[in-house]
Amino acid sequence: ENEPHRGGHNGVGGQMSNPISSPGDPLFYLHHTWLDKVWWDWQKQDLPNRLSDMGGRNLQGGNEDGPGPCNGERLFGPLPDDLPAPRIEGDSGCGTTLQHNLEMYGIVENRSVGDMMDIQGEHLCYEYVDPQ
Repeated sequence: ENEPHRGGHNGVGGQMSNPISSPGDPLFYLHHTWLDKVWWDWQKQDLPNRLSDMGGRNLQGGNEDGPGPCNGERLFGPLPDDLPAPRIEGDSGCGTTLQHNLEMYGIVENRSVGDMMDIQGEHLCYEYVDPQ
């Protein structure tokens, strides 16, 4: 995921290459929609297994050069004291698992990564239509 993701941001350059302001560029959303489609294309090659294929480090503690230790120094300073703790039992917030909490900060109910793995499931409910 790293190279297609980073390549899209840095290939465009300018605001798209800034990790803080890139959502201000309209291309950000086109790029991330494309990444979602690439992910779905990979998943549907072996859907029963790939709906639960998740692992690896969580980049929350990293910097522009890559992931850092889970509770190590952060690029943008310490997290605010009032930031909610993970609300899913057993989720330390450090590793990416199907149980990893996706904090929605009250906008919608929190979900786990596992809840969101199927784009045609209960929470996302959309599909990609291949051109004819």
